[in-house]
Amino acid sequence: MNRGGQVISEIIETCRSHDFTDVILVHENRGVPDGIVISHLPFGPTAYFGLLNVVTRHDIKDKKSMGTMSEAYPHLIFDKFSTKLGERTVNILKHLFPVPKPDTKRILTFANQSDYISFRQCFSDSSKMSMGVRQILPK
Repeated sequence: MNRGGQVISEIIETCRSHDFTDVILVHENRGVPDGIVISHLPFGPTAYFGLLNVVTRHDIKDKKSMGTMSEAYPHLIFDKFSTKLGERTVNILKHLFPVPKPDTKRILTFANQSDYISFRQCFSDSSKMSMGVRQILPK
């Protein structure tokens, strides 16, 4: 939804009145995403994350290398979120996703390094002979 001239507090009140559970607002500057607000309704928490080096599906030239996007609920991996703030961040992010089925092959990885969170999406490729992970773009 394009928020137009609405301020964030108006959007949140509208979402609360319609029983939304979460609100995600992406901020952009000249078409480039530069921030994201995640708010769990009705009482929070709310977090703001700055976005750097975003590669969207639209930016990728070779569409065939991307494949199709699975809508299966993903398994989540969080790496190096051991501080109190890290644990809080994990709770904010993990509650955006429903519980996946045990045999789901879709994996989302959030890796914290020097207070920068990298995000990757992968699919596990497993067979009796080998096991691997195939990264899906964008990142």
